[in-house]
Amino acid sequence: MHAPLSVKVFLLSLPLNTASGVTDLGKRQEINRDVVIVGGGASGTYAAVRLREDLNTSVVVIEPQDRLGGHVATYTVPGTNTTIDYGVQSYINYGPALDFFTRFNIETKQFINERRTPINVDITTGKLLTGYIPPNSTAFTEEFREWLAFAEQYEHLMSPGFWDFPLPEHIPPELLVPFRETAKRIGLHNALPLMFSISGTGTGGIGHDFATLSMLRYFGAPITRGVIATSLLQPVVSNSLLYHRAYDLLNDDVLLEGFIKKTERKRSGVRMVVKTKTGEVVINAKKVLWTPQPKHGGNLEVFDEDEKEADVFRKLGDTYLYIGVAHIPCIPETNQLNSLSPKAVPSNYMDSRAAPYSVAISPTGPLGLGLFRSMLTSTVPMNASGAKRLIAAEVQRAIDGGALNYTGKCEVDFKAFTDHSGVEWPQDIKSLKQGFIQKLYGLQGYRNTWWTGRVFSAETYSSNIWAFTDEVVEKLVQDLQRS
Repeated sequence: MHAPLSVKVFLLSLPLNTASGVTDLGKRQEINRDVVIVGGGASGTYAAVRLREDLNTSVVVIEPQDRLGGHVATYTVPGTNTTIDYGVQSYINYGPALDFFTRFNIETKQFINERRTPINVDITTGKLLTGYIPPNSTAFTEEFREWLAFAEQYEHLMSPGFWDFPLPEHIPPELLVPFRETAKRIGLHNALPLMFSISGTGTGGIGHDFATLSMLRYFGAPITRGVIATSLLQPVVSNSLLYHRAYDLLNDDVLLEGFIKKTERKRSGVRMVVKTKTGEVVINAKKVLWTPQPKHGGNLEVFDEDEKEADVFRKLGDTYLYIGVAHIPCIPETNQLNSLSPKAVPSNYMDSRAAPYSVAISPTGPLGLGLFRSMLTSTVPMNASGAKRLIAAEVQRAIDGGALNYTGKCEVDFKAFTDHSGVEWPQDIKSLKQGFIQKLYGLQGYRNTWWTGRVFSAETYSSNIWAFTDEVVEKLVQDLQRS
């Protein structure tokens, strides 16, 4: 709330017998650890710290980017000390979040989302969305309280993980009702745009088979409590500072710009060949912890995926999300630009994003620099270059359609840009009835592999993922002790 799906981070283990492992080693360096962690984002970094520092478990982290942090992205304005967090925006005060910041002497403050006057644009024409009535902000809190009362009934089944989620025949019927019906029944209306904005959902429209359980994953009890209490937090300096300090701590146990070339997972342990900046290394580990979003036919191609795993992961759907910082001179810094579906008129907020893509552009400050955070979510495939072109085209269409008071061509100059595309659960009721959750969690510990991150966590926010990762690493360590 994705870096390229090839992201890999590894925590590695004590020596093991590798006589039947990857052959033709040549003079490649070998690294022996207890756990290899794939991915150095929020969950991978957190797991590395917990395993090595608290659970007496040797690790190595392999990350294809040149930094830790995953979806955290910070832009530093040239010639200044001003930083703009354009990836992860805030954190829920939930689970181990505050303790993790305190561990690295990171001071936090209340997150305040500065309200700007919206310019709501018809995504089909570029004109102002006439007839659209913005949601009533005074009704937010009461609607969120109604949603919280509903969500808290089932929190014990899914937060921070789905370990004890009931079998398909015993799933509470209310969770399999279409979310559209649940929202109508409990009176969700004005709260919907904010729910969609925070969780990144709704693009393409909320279908009639979109399960209430799926919405609870995106916007469950913990984030709802945070919104009601206005208790979301952020570091005082920048979101990246946490990961800079984590890297300083882990340092020699992190392989930045590392890419898996081959993996063998056997009963005796895990063996990987990894390409690094200084050459190839062979990693021998007892267990592997996978943290990126697992993509069948993508980043799992070098992970020795078998049919049981493929049967689960091929059910995951692709998501496309791009976020950047750009200089945009044609939008007033007192405004934010929202591309909405005409289906939203006059106040059909459930379908406000019922278009193949959604664009939101908001000022970042400091005032006078003309800098904006742009976010594009899409249901159709596109790469980063295509996403930049589409964002710039939306700005120009708003000018040509008269929504923006500007003449001529607007030069959108991207200063930073990141790809947060990934994969997501099937969100339809049928898949849940067919036991998708049990099949997904049935992979935990299978073939010496444990899984964490947003695909396995109950919710997709960093704080929830850290809480879930706590449970995973404890089970992983117990598995190590048994073996």
